[in-house]
Amino acid sequence: MIIKRLLIFAAIVLATVLQAQSQPNVPTLQVDTLCNLGKTIPGEASGAYFLPDGNIIAVIRDTPLIVDSKSGEILRRLDSLIGQDVQCPKVSPDGRYLIAFTYKGTAVWDILSGKILKFIGNTTDYCFSPDGTKLYVIGGNPNSFGAVRIYDMNTLEEVERFCSATGGIWMDISPDGNSLVVSVQKKPNASNDKKTSQLILVNLNDKKNYTAVETLQSQIYFMEFSPDGKQIAFLYNDGNNDHYIYIYNLVTKEKKYIREQELETLFGYPSLLSGHPKFISSTTLSFVFSKYTLVWNTEDNQLKKLIKFLPWSISSYNDTLILCTQNGLIGFLNKNIVPVKENEIPNESYLKYNNNQLEYFSAKFFVGEAKIYDISGKQIADIGKKSFIFGKNTIPINQVLPVGVYILTINGGTEQISQKFIVE
Repeated sequence: MIIKRLLIFAAIVLATVLQAQSQPNVPTLQVDTLCNLGKTIPGEASGAYFLPDGNIIAVIRDTPLIVDSKSGEILRRLDSLIGQDVQCPKVSPDGRYLIAFTYKGTAVWDILSGKILKFIGNTTDYCFSPDGTKLYVIGGNPNSFGAVRIYDMNTLEEVERFCSATGGIWMDISPDGNSLVVSVQKKPNASNDKKTSQLILVNLNDKKNYTAVETLQSQIYFMEFSPDGKQIAFLYNDGNNDHYIYIYNLVTKEKKYIREQELETLFGYPSLLSGHPKFISSTTLSFVFSKYTLVWNTEDNQLKKLIKFLPWSISSYNDTLILCTQNGLIGFLNKNIVPVKENEIPNESYLKYNNNQLEYFSAKFFVGEAKIYDISGKQIADIGKKSFIFGKNTIPINQVLPVGVYILTINGGTEQISQKFIVE
């Protein structure tokens, strides 16, 4: 029995060491949570952004909300699209307008009145000019697929349309408003050719003047100019199951890459490189990998910080970053990346799951029958009868579970347990 306990202890120590080795030796930052939008409106959040007055506009499920940035209180609601998901919101630089995807088409809200002003068709991407006077969209109606349409924000009418190349999908505008970067899907010339994407840089002072910056395999996603306008970052898939963050310097023509496979080696386990790459400053880029947000230095192309928060969006105001998760948590972090105290929001309790094992803490000794169900109620595994001790219990699961949310039930006569756990 003593030898068995020693072996178990050694296994726990080894697992702890391996887990520690899987996290790179860089500072891990906590986020100071402000509020939980999910308590106001159940559903998925799609982003939160600072307004010029320092308050926050956030979108959850079908409703944009104005949130007090000091108290987290919901100040007011904008027009709701009841029963529809509102996705990919963006705010004009002057704080006057909100634009987002909806099932009815791309909607434009007047933030002051809260009213929806216009639907401009099913666009694929959009961005405001730095002064907020123009809106650039790709698409807008079936006859303009791939074309860039320009709207005057005072009249909300289309004033110009141009097509630098066919098949435009994603785009962003430079901080000085002089250039537009567009990802263009190129059709194969022959049946055995692979589909490619081009990164097109359009001179907005002469819209017939554009440059093909780079041609890559597969699809380019999520354009992002750096604040100084010298770099462009985007996410793409090389067509061979490897994702990249690609950073292109418009001044030096230098190209830098952050490969998903290299991150897997750095962290020690496979996961997905995902989310919109977002410049925190002209030399730091943030993006999501595994259970962290990574802060990357673009000068030396090295990982600098880990943030224990998985944001759907990141916005900045003075020295503060605001981060919003898909389930509606809004958190603050100092823009200079200084750790701040974390205020935990009471949330649903989940059991810890790692390496096909669950950790369950019991307040008594008992014998119980353990089973695992998915959230629809379907039984996934029958662990069988097990003796539970006072304190920490490790429950092995002798099968690999797909990613998802599960429920552990333990029936021990007087002890009835039902708790969720997450497999990532």
